[in-house]
Amino acid sequence: MSSKWHQKKAKLAAEQFERELQSMGENSDRVKNQTTDVAMGGGEEQFYEKKLSKEEKKALAAKKREEKKKAKLKASGKLTEEDEKNEGEDELKKADMVLAAAMANMNGEGDEDGRRTEWNPEAEKLASEGTICTYASSRKGVDARSRDVNVQNFTLQHKGFVMLDGTSIVLNHGNRYGLIGRLVFDQNAFRTYDLLSSIEFDVAFAFLLSRLLLHVNKMVANLRRNGCGKSTFMKVLGARAVPIPGGIDIFHLKEEIEPSDTVTALEAVMSVDEERERLEKEADDLNHALTALTEAADNPDAAPSVGGEDDKLTLDEKQEILMDLLNSTYERLDALDADTAETRARSILQGLGFTHAMQSKKTKDFSGGWRMRVSLARALFIQPTLLLLDEPTNHLDMEAVIWLEDYLSKWDKILLLISHSQDFLNNVTTHTIHFTNKRKLEYYDGNYDQFVKTKSELEENQMKQYNWEQDQIKGMKEYIARFGHGTSKNAKQAQSKQKVLDKMVRAGLTEKPEVEKPMNFKFPDPGHLPPPVLAFHDVSFGYPNCEPLYTDVNFGVDLDSRVALVGPNGAGKTTLVKLMSGELQPTLGDIRPHGHLKIGRFTQHFVDVLDLEKTPLEFFDTVYPGTPREDQRKYLGRFGISGKMQVQKMAELSDGQKSRVVFAKLGRDAPHILLLDEPTNHLDMESIDALAKAVNEFEGGMVLVSHDMRLISQVAKEIWICDHKTITKYRGDIQNFKMDMRAQMDLDDGSGGKSAAKGKLRGDASVMKKSEEELEKEKKKRENAKSKSSSMSNGGKNSSAFDSLLSPKPREGSDIAAPSSKPDTDKTGDAWDVTEIKETLPKAEPTPEPIPERKKYIPPHLRNKK
Repeated sequence: MSSKWHQKKAKLAAEQFERELQSMGENSDRVKNQTTDVAMGGGEEQFYEKKLSKEEKKALAAKKREEKKKAKLKASGKLTEEDEKNEGEDELKKADMVLAAAMANMNGEGDEDGRRTEWNPEAEKLASEGTICTYASSRKGVDARSRDVNVQNFTLQHKGFVMLDGTSIVLNHGNRYGLIGRLVFDQNAFRTYDLLSSIEFDVAFAFLLSRLLLHVNKMVANLRRNGCGKSTFMKVLGARAVPIPGGIDIFHLKEEIEPSDTVTALEAVMSVDEERERLEKEADDLNHALTALTEAADNPDAAPSVGGEDDKLTLDEKQEILMDLLNSTYERLDALDADTAETRARSILQGLGFTHAMQSKKTKDFSGGWRMRVSLARALFIQPTLLLLDEPTNHLDMEAVIWLEDYLSKWDKILLLISHSQDFLNNVTTHTIHFTNKRKLEYYDGNYDQFVKTKSELEENQMKQYNWEQDQIKGMKEYIARFGHGTSKNAKQAQSKQKVLDKMVRAGLTEKPEVEKPMNFKFPDPGHLPPPVLAFHDVSFGYPNCEPLYTDVNFGVDLDSRVALVGPNGAGKTTLVKLMSGELQPTLGDIRPHGHLKIGRFTQHFVDVLDLEKTPLEFFDTVYPGTPREDQRKYLGRFGISGKMQVQKMAELSDGQKSRVVFAKLGRDAPHILLLDEPTNHLDMESIDALAKAVNEFEGGMVLVSHDMRLISQVAKEIWICDHKTITKYRGDIQNFKMDMRAQMDLDDGSGGKSAAKGKLRGDASVMKKSEEELEKEKKKRENAKSKSSSMSNGGKNSSAFDSLLSPKPREGSDIAAPSSKPDTDKTGDAWDVTEIKETLPKAEPTPEPIPERKKYIPPHLRNKK
């Protein structure tokens, strides 16, 4: 039995519990109501303060400024309530117009059929040149916020020749595409022309047949001149002749920057003020429109509609669209940030080979190739959403190609690239577009090597399927021919097989894969010449009033030489080729060619050796008279100059076709040594492979100047570096050279070869000048060097600036000396002489000879840095 105290305590506890229950009920109702409000979009400010975005803050600030102006005008009596109401309606109408214009711009739409209503001068120019394209359009148009290009049922014609027919264009954001293709001619048209040409007719048929031949000749001429259409297709995209979302800005690198006597290279790259001003004005208009819509949030019915009665946007939908447009506009403005513009522009120019002094030179002082680099730097600086590059490596040296390769391999937007360099395509592209001879675009995942592998596998499977079908058809036809008549059981089976055959034909038979006919370049055997065939003895050369390019150079070229010359632009690679050919004479020293030596030379200006008003056959008849016409035809056909291209004026041929005519002339001259200066600039990949095969089968010597690393790896046995007024032999192949270059340009971070930073290049060697202190430091450095110089200058007596460019660790008996016409008598600096090291070691514990550590190649612009 409990006491009174216990009863009192129990009563107090019960009262306390009752009070807690009542209090809990009130709180739960309040919390329930608050959470319900939040779930319905209200009461958020009671829990947390909403964090505004950058665009919302700007819109709010603009709104406050407008409110202050209105308050002042209202206080002074200049603004009545009626004026305020009319002004609000005007603002809403302006916002509606801005929104409609922005959506039409992004959609690329204007009228009810989904076509652009604004005048496109570039598309009109293409049409005037005979380039016409059609595509399937949709009433809805292009998605306003799309970052991809998707065009269906696309057809492209140029001067009546259909290049693409009923294909699709698909370019997705974040992919890098390589566009490849090779022209395959209509052999039926050529057979028809050849047949008509071979007919012997009298005067009665002359007029009719001449008209027919003229029509066929025009058709073939267009086919030859236009190629397969990769560049034309790129022009169509660059001119926005197809529906591309307006939010995708395009830069098509097709011509060099205009020469100017007031604009420097750096200013030309940074001259994007027009783009920045346009984007800033667009951002202001969108901010004003967003402010007007925010003010009308309490009365959404007052906002005029964007579309018609059947297509009415709500106020929230309008605000959402405007916010998306503002975000994309501010992203583009951030990319063109003026605070970092100069730093980024200088970094890009340095990567493309421009020194600090060259960046301050006027654009009129540069050659066409260097102005093209300025245009390329501008494209990389603007960072467009869709970048179109047609042979961007043609005007670059090897250092700039390596830098550009690394830069584009990190491009995170859309890149469409045409290039003849397989190595460049392999390291840059993620997808491949094949411009087929069936007038279609076929899309493959992976780079060029992956494309070749995949295409080969598909063709192999297609060939198996074709052979199986043909075997089935042949067996069924034989059975039908044997038992198809009569009323026997076999006749019924024959009828059944005929039905199966008809069904196969209706369903469509597999086509036989077309095998592209390979080109067959060939340089004849020039005959034997005893060495030395071409020797340089203490040769020095410099242009008048300029610093010497070479000083005391010694080397020799024989019939078994396979040399690739590399080095920065302006170091004298082309000059050295001119000295070898005899076009230039040395200022000092002696060049001694063999008395019977014949040199064949392919220059960057190869067109100069051709008479463009003549056809290839007429040109060969003029240069090599007395040769039968049929033999001339057969010889030109080896180099891809076949069919009616042989009787077409060379002025109408493409640069690649003209270059093949020059190679045919080189082969006809039967030279002992080939001097090839950038031979791949206008050749397709098949022609480059044919050239490599011909050079490897050639019995004479070769000196090559090229930035195409794949061609160098195929034909070169030695790599000579032209720089620092001398010639240096690199000990290793072109891949080792490339890896050393990437490492010294800070393009490798040691983790799988991925790039960590942009490297700096030395640029044009012709404008590089060093102080006397730097020259003295280099002189002392060479004198104290432990490794033996591999220089070919001064007969091996002086050290080279490329002492650190060593081959892999030498083996016993290997020949590591550089080619030199003078005997090497200086052994004091031999890196492999370890006598002094042995004397310092304890004689009781002899150790093996230490192998010298391989040193990395250090580019000239990094050697003086500590």
